[in-house]
Amino acid sequence: MSVAGLAKKLLVKLYLASLRGHNTTLPELAEDLGLSVEECREIASRLAEEGLVEVKDVPGGPEAYELTQDGRSRLRVVMTGGVFDILHVGHLATLEAARALGDVLVVVVARDETVLRLKGRKPLNGEEDRLRLVSALKMVDTALLGDPEDPYKTVELIRPDIIALGYDQKHDEGEITRSLRERGLLARVVRLDVKVPGVKSSRILNKLLQEI
Repeated sequence: MSVAGLAKKLLVKLYLASLRGHNTTLPELAEDLGLSVEECREIASRLAEEGLVEVKDVPGGPEAYELTQDGRSRLRVVMTGGVFDILHVGHLATLEAARALGDVLVVVVARDETVLRLKGRKPLNGEEDRLRLVSALKMVDTALLGDPEDPYKTVELIRPDIIALGYDQKHDEGEITRSLRERGLLARVVRLDVKVPGVKSSRILNKLLQEI
């Protein structure tokens, strides 16, 4: 990978760490990037000189790094979400299309109580299991559980540049855009047209129930 590619990957790692609320140490970055500590330090130092990362002092420990606002502006973060109760190829196609829109894909997994409220039934798989499954997918950089009461709190945490909606998700792009603007969020809302004919969670569930 080129130096520019490694630098972008380092910025991505720092952004993902910021979602978890902590700085990333140099040894952690080096391990994630497959570099020696000195090689990683050289790249991080260049980014610090450009004002894209900030070095944080850790008493008694290795240096740590934090993404600056300028560093964050170099990334295009894509957010999408769903229940993901029964994972199928339609989900994979949608997530791949969403990932192709930017540098980072963050997937929000609906809480059990949210599914119950919106669909009138509990999901077959609990929220922690669904989160683990989505997190394990290759195209997903990170996944997290949504806020059970206010979905825009999760958007405020992620601060995406793009919010990608599945072709059959029952959301109004205009309404979402207005709500985002009211909170000072400038994400662009796009509707993905990727779909796999005949593949849908509800159809799979109904077929399973019929066979049982």
